[in-house]
Amino acid sequence: MSNYVEARAKLDNALNFVEPDGPEWIKAKAAIAALDQAQVAEIQRDFINATRRLDDAVAKLKAILAGLTPDPASQFIAEVRGALRLITPVVQNVEALLSGEPASALPGTAVSNTPSFPTAAELSVPPVREFSRDIVEKPAADISGSGAVDAMIEDILRREGGFVDHPNDRGGPTNFGITLRSLASWRKHDVTRDDVRRMAQPEARDIYKGRYFLQPRIDTLPAAIQPLMFDMCINHGPGTAIKLLQEVLQASSPPCSVDGGVGDETIQSAAKALTAVGPETLVNTLVDRRVDLFEAIAAKDASQKVFLKGWRRRAEEFRQA
Repeated sequence: MSNYVEARAKLDNALNFVEPDGPEWIKAKAAIAALDQAQVAEIQRDFINATRRLDDAVAKLKAILAGLTPDPASQFIAEVRGALRLITPVVQNVEALLSGEPASALPGTAVSNTPSFPTAAELSVPPVREFSRDIVEKPAADISGSGAVDAMIEDILRREGGFVDHPNDRGGPTNFGITLRSLASWRKHDVTRDDVRRMAQPEARDIYKGRYFLQPRIDTLPAAIQPLMFDMCINHGPGTAIKLLQEVLQASSPPCSVDGGVGDETIQSAAKALTAVGPETLVNTLVDRRVDLFEAIAAKDASQKVFLKGWRRRAEEFRQA
């Protein structure tokens, strides 16, 4: 629960830098209340309600930042941004728990329910989302253009296919690549296998754009890596995908903290890496790390080897010649 405590501490401190009972103060207090409610809900294993409260806190903090003129010297803005960075991995962990499993039962998470992640030198299996389905063949993705999100979603929908309920798929039944627990998180209530099967494609598009592109701030990264990062967020979960990127950036264009959230440091480091090594090398390094991750999953769990060929093919679609 340390992220809850640290985020709340930052918001408590932020209150010292704005007028009491002013609009920013009121929004920050409301975000603190939502964060406290989310923490209680997670302790009680009410993960749907925890997700709802966390989304509420994030929305309030983003509304604060949207209403203020950016000021690098503003301690209030710095504390609010710091709280957002801390909340991001909490949101992703709670979503992973929506299936009802304890976090300790999920690959790549510690018994304490705090998400863990492999270092570059010691790769282990990270949290899994929408990993386990064969890939629909398509031409290699073009990452050289502007990377319009609608075109990216078209690629993803072709890649994912329609309704699938493979017995070895850890995500359970999926439709257009959206798992049962992802749909439940999006709708903020329990859903059934039939709900997944009946889900219409426009809702899948909204989920992809909102939950895996805009919310993790993939739109703020260089256009050259947006399609790959978008696909990785869907396939691995935003936290794991962003940490993979940050580990690559830390090696090529430090400093870049490996925290699973896209902030100013990650954006600046990605731009520096693009200039330093070029888009081809940056993309191909990410593809290599992704393949390593897939192979580690298959090595750890033999039941997942049936998907390895499709996973590799999915990763290699983004490799640059």
